[in-house]
Amino acid sequence: MEYRGIVKTHARWLIVLFLILAALMLWRTIATGKWIYIPMIVIVILACFFRREHIVSKEGVEIRNILFGKIFSRDIWNWNEVSSMEANYEKAAPNVQLLISRDIVIRAFVFTRQDARGVFSLARKMNPKIQLD
Repeated sequence: MEYRGIVKTHARWLIVLFLILAALMLWRTIATGKWIYIPMIVIVILACFFRREHIVSKEGVEIRNILFGKIFSRDIWNWNEVSSMEANYEKAAPNVQLLISRDIVIRAFVFTRQDARGVFSLARKMNPKIQLD
């Protein structure tokens, strides 16, 4: 079973606004010949198509970075590396924020209450030594 976290996304109108502003900046930069600003404009354009996913599965705890629908970065913690998991019911209410830690590094994922229960049961099954709070 794969559980997908709830990740904040920007509103569509805001992304379209950034693309229009980037196109205007690109046109202005080319018209005035100030080529030094082009890398910054390209980064703004690429940021409009960037997406992040939080996933908990049998493989482990994973963050995927996606650009133009292609995964370009996967950061995964296997279950034997995860040391503890704690639920915070107030921070992301009505959802649940799970604080998943490995050594001294902590990742905060937000799930629905039902998915959080599923993540806890999966964590117990995959790593019996994990500390669950």
